[in-house]
Amino acid sequence: MDTDLEHTMDESEPLTRGPTVRYRPRHLFIAVALLLLSLAFELYGLFITQYVYDSTAAKLFPNSTIFNDKHQSMCKVNKSSESFRERTIVQQTTAKWDMYKSIAEAVPAVITSSILGSISDRYGRRKALTVNLALTFLGMLFTTIGIKCSFNIYFFLLFAAIKNMAGGIYGAMCIGFAYVSDITESGTTRSLFITLFEASIGIGMTVSGLVSGYIIEQFGFFYTSLCSFLLLFIAVVVAVFLLPESLTSTVGFIHSTNVQSPINTAAVRNTEASGIDNRTNAPRRNTCTVICDTVKASFEFYFRSSEKRLAYIVCVSIFVSACFSRLGKERIEILYALNAPFCWSAVKIGHFTSISVASSMVVGIAAIKLLQRFFVEDTIAILSAISNASSCILESIAFNDPTLFLVPLLAIFGLLIIPMVRAILSKMTPPHKQGALFAGVAAVEICVSMTTNVVLKIIYINTVKTFRGTVFFVYASFSMLAIGLLIIYRCMKDEYKEEDIALT
Repeated sequence: MDTDLEHTMDESEPLTRGPTVRYRPRHLFIAVALLLLSLAFELYGLFITQYVYDSTAAKLFPNSTIFNDKHQSMCKVNKSSESFRERTIVQQTTAKWDMYKSIAEAVPAVITSSILGSISDRYGRRKALTVNLALTFLGMLFTTIGIKCSFNIYFFLLFAAIKNMAGGIYGAMCIGFAYVSDITESGTTRSLFITLFEASIGIGMTVSGLVSGYIIEQFGFFYTSLCSFLLLFIAVVVAVFLLPESLTSTVGFIHSTNVQSPINTAAVRNTEASGIDNRTNAPRRNTCTVICDTVKASFEFYFRSSEKRLAYIVCVSIFVSACFSRLGKERIEILYALNAPFCWSAVKIGHFTSISVASSMVVGIAAIKLLQRFFVEDTIAILSAISNASSCILESIAFNDPTLFLVPLLAIFGLLIIPMVRAILSKMTPPHKQGALFAGVAAVEICVSMTTNVVLKIIYINTVKTFRGTVFFVYASFSMLAIGLLIIYRCMKDEYKEEDIALT
C-alpha cells in the first residue's frame, strides 16, 4: 500500500468500500434533478446569447431595420453591403461578450468542481448537490432581475459567475456520476447507467430547444429567464425533499451524530483546544490543508506512480480532445445561424438545437445498449469521434438550410465518446475514489470549456468576414486527434486488467 497516498486520504476516508447502497427507484430522482437543471441551463444558454445579440444591435444600430427583417430580404452574403457590415459588427461584439462570459463562468467553477466531488465522498452526494443547485438558482434569480430592469450586458457576467460558484452544471454532473457509481457495480451496468444519465440531460436540452424559440418570440426574454428560474427552484425542492443519499452514512470533520463513534461536546472542545484529533491521535489539520489534500486526491491518478498511471493519462487526454471537439460549439452555432446566409429566427434556432441534441443525446445514446452487444467502450468512442468529425466538416461548408439541418444526422453518435471515456476511467478506479475521480474530470472539463470558448471564439471573430466555417474545421481536427489517442489506448490497454482495482 502506498503510504503517502494513505496519509493523503486519511481525512477523506470513504464512507463505504463498495457499492454503498442497493439501487432503489427513489434514486432515479437524481436524473430528475439533473434533467431540470439541464432544462434550465440549456434554456439560459439559448436565450442569453440572443438577448445580448439583440441588445447589442439596438445599442450600436438603433435606427437599423435589418435585425427585425422577418423575410430575410437583407440576409445575403454580399460583403460590401451595409447589412453584412452591421451583422458582422454585432456578431463580433456578441462573440466577445460570450467569450468573457465563458471565463466568468469557468473561473469559479474550476475552483469548486475540483473539490466538490471529493467533499461529496465525505459529506454525501445530496448535500453537495443541494449547494450546487442553490447557488445556480441564485445566479438565475439575478439574471431574471437584470433582464427585467434592462441592466448593462456586462452585469450579466457577474451573474454568470454566481451561477457557477458551486461548479454549475459541470459540478452537478460530477456529483451525479459519483452518485451513479455508488449504486451500480463496475462494468457494463455502470457504463449503461452513466450513458443513460447523460441521456436524461439530453432530454432536458432537447425540450429546451423545442420550446425556447416559441417562448422568446411569444413572451420575450424576461419570461424565458423566469422559466429557467422556476425550473431551478423545482430542482432544489427535488434534491432537498425527494432525493435519497447514495452513501450509507455521512461524516464530517467532527460529526457528533455518528452512532458508531459518538463524540460529546467536551471532547470536541478539547480537540479544538489541543489541536489533536482524539479519534486518530493525530494532529488536526487546518481547513486549508484539508482542501489542498482534497484537490490533490482529484488529480493523483495522473501523477502518483502506479501501474495504471499511463493509462489514466492517455484516457484523460482522450477526454480533453473529445471535449475540445464539442464544448462551446452550440453557442457558436447560434451566431453562425444568426448570420448570413441563414439569418434564422429564435424558433428555427431552437428547432435546430433540439434536433442536434435529440439526435446525439437521445437517439444516439438510446442505441448504446445495442452497440455494447458488439463493441467495447473504446471502439464505440472511435465510432463517435468519426461521427463528430464528419458532421463538423459538413457544417463548415453548409451553404443553405437543408445542408445545415443534415449536420445533426451525421453527428448522431458524436456525443458517445465522452460517456465512454468516463466509463473507462470509472472502471479503472476504486469505489471509494469515484467522487475524487469525477471531481478531477469535471475540473478538466471546465478548463477545456473555458479554453474552447475563448480560443475558438477568437478564431470565429477573425474569420467570420472571410470563411465563417473555419472554426468547425478546428472542431473536426480535435475529433481526429481523439481517434489517434484511442488507437494508442487500444494498443496499451491489455498491459493491465481493468477489473484489478487496488484499494489503496
